[in-house]
Amino acid sequence: MILDIIKLKLSFIYKIVNIVTTFLKTNKRIKKTKLTFMFVKKFANNWVKFKFRKRLDLEPVFAMYLITKKCNFRCTYCYAESNKRISAVSPKDLNTTDTFKLIEIIRKDVSHIYFTGGEPLLRKDIIPVLKYCRDLDYDVLALTTNGSLLPKYEKIIDYLDFLTISIDSFDEKKNDQISGVKSGTTKKIKEIIKEYAELQKHHKFTLLLNTVITPINIQDTYAIMDFCFERNIGLSVIGQMSDFKPIDFLRTSPEYMKLVSDIIEYNKKGYPVLGMPSYNKSLLTFERHRCFPTLIPTIYPNGDLLYPCEVLNKRRYNLLEIGSISDANMMGLAEVGYKIDCPGQCYLPCYISASCFMEKPFSAIKQGIRLKMGNCYNKRSEAS
Repeated sequence: MILDIIKLKLSFIYKIVNIVTTFLKTNKRIKKTKLTFMFVKKFANNWVKFKFRKRLDLEPVFAMYLITKKCNFRCTYCYAESNKRISAVSPKDLNTTDTFKLIEIIRKDVSHIYFTGGEPLLRKDIIPVLKYCRDLDYDVLALTTNGSLLPKYEKIIDYLDFLTISIDSFDEKKNDQISGVKSGTTKKIKEIIKEYAELQKHHKFTLLLNTVITPINIQDTYAIMDFCFERNIGLSVIGQMSDFKPIDFLRTSPEYMKLVSDIIEYNKKGYPVLGMPSYNKSLLTFERHRCFPTLIPTIYPNGDLLYPCEVLNKRRYNLLEIGSISDANMMGLAEVGYKIDCPGQCYLPCYISASCFMEKPFSAIKQGIRLKMGNCYNKRSEAS
């Protein structure tokens, strides 16, 4: 009996040694593990700073890089273009060489980068930029696009971890009107989405759809949810905003609140709706939340970091001149101070996700691990 137990223990140890040996032989996996460990360590340091020392000089965990402000769509709800503070300072894009320098600088402080715009695929050098990010050992690369130019840049999925396509309705005529594009554009994008949903099976990326809920597409969101759940696509939703604030209609619409309740329930049941329940509740019902803007710095096309965030925009520091996000943030602290007059009325997903991370870390980490597993954490079959 004792001998059998010893044999079982030795067999177990042998298997563990084999697994560890195999793991250590794979350099890429070691790098990934180190990067993930550094991310968790940074988060833990930030959490201790905030929870026990009440400090707000928190280290960034990922960067949002608006690689271009140019866009080939004219969405009716686009708050970036309707906001005078933003449209008045739409800087020129960096050339490829300076873009490389910028992402080198960003990499000093973060290993996660999220490309947005504008429309990132209007940058003809987008594939070399993403490839260079991989060369710099970025742990997570994400990109949001309207999808119209994906047929020209299909190779981006060789470098991305997350690809988000924006679509607000499967009613083709309605979505064309919302997007301000010519008739037939949405029809093509729907086919592209179906194609990329299938490509997830053969490439290591996760496909997400992003929907902005407006007064005219509330009911349309259900069809998008069904589509995502059937094809193992993640769904990210956000309410329409003006000047970074939710429009009054959504605050008072019973139809909208019913949709929000359904979205939160789907999330609780494990369907691939992004974010934990508290995230979606804050994001979609516009509850006040504590903001930690320096966790997710916003960087403009010319390399300007907006401090403490894109909304307040108290200071602008060009990273090509300053040399690091950390130094720019320290300059901001010195010039603006710790106490920032934030009305807490903007509801941008990045800042609410940071808030959830700090307020409910273990739930947030659990969601992050599930999502990092890829293909929307393969929950469709379990949930259905």
